[in-house]
Amino acid sequence: MLLARRFIFSLVLGMFVSQSFAFTPSRSAQDSVEEGVNAILAVVRKYEGDQRESARLAYLDEVTEVLEPVIGYTIIARRVMGDAYNDASREQKIRFFEVFKRSMINTYAGGIYTFGAYQVEVLPSQDDKKDTVKNTRVYMDVVSPEGPRYSLVQSVYYSQNEEDWKMQNAIFNGINLGVTFRTQFEQIYKETNGNLDDTIAEWERITEEAYSSTKFR
Repeated sequence: MLLARRFIFSLVLGMFVSQSFAFTPSRSAQDSVEEGVNAILAVVRKYEGDQRESARLAYLDEVTEVLEPVIGYTIIARRVMGDAYNDASREQKIRFFEVFKRSMINTYAGGIYTFGAYQVEVLPSQDDKKDTVKNTRVYMDVVSPEGPRYSLVQSVYYSQNEEDWKMQNAIFNGINLGVTFRTQFEQIYKETNGNLDDTIAEWERITEEAYSSTKFR
C-alpha cells in the first residue's frame, strides 16, 4: 500500500513537472548532472578490478544509491510503456515501475563499469533558449585515457519537490536510451500478443540476464 501511494504521488508530481515553474532552480542543470556523473564514476573506480561476487553486489548497491536522487524513473517508465500504460491496471503499473527501475539500474551499472578511467567534460549549452524546467539538455564529452571522445547528452527536468534536476533521457554517442527502451518494450509486448503480465516478466528476465553476463574485470 505504501509503495502504491508513493507511485501515485510520483505520477502527480510528474504532471506538475510538465508545467512551467515561475521560480529559479537552486542550482544549474549542468552542475547537478556533472556531480551525478562524477559520483557514479567514483563508485566504478572504487570497485574496478575487484572480481569477487561480494564486490559485484556491493557495487550494484552503491550505484543504486547514487542513482536514486538522479533519475526520474517514474516518468521514464511511463514513456516506455506508451499506449500500454492506459490499459494497465494499477498493480501492473506498480509492478512494471519496480521491474523497470531495477532493469535501468542494471543497465546503467553494467554499461558504465568500463568507463572508470574516463573523464567527463561538461560543454556549453547548445540550445539554452529552449531550455526549461520541463526539459533542459546538458551536453558532455566522455574522454577516454587514449584520447577518443564520446558525446553524452542528458535531458533533465527540475523536481521542485526534491529541489534538484532529474534525468529523463540520455543519448550516448548517438544511441537514445529512451527510444531503445521504448522499442524493446514494444517488441516484447508484440511478441506476447499484448499480454502485459508476460511482457513485464520477459522484460525482467532479459535485463537480469544481460546484467549477469556483464564482464567485471
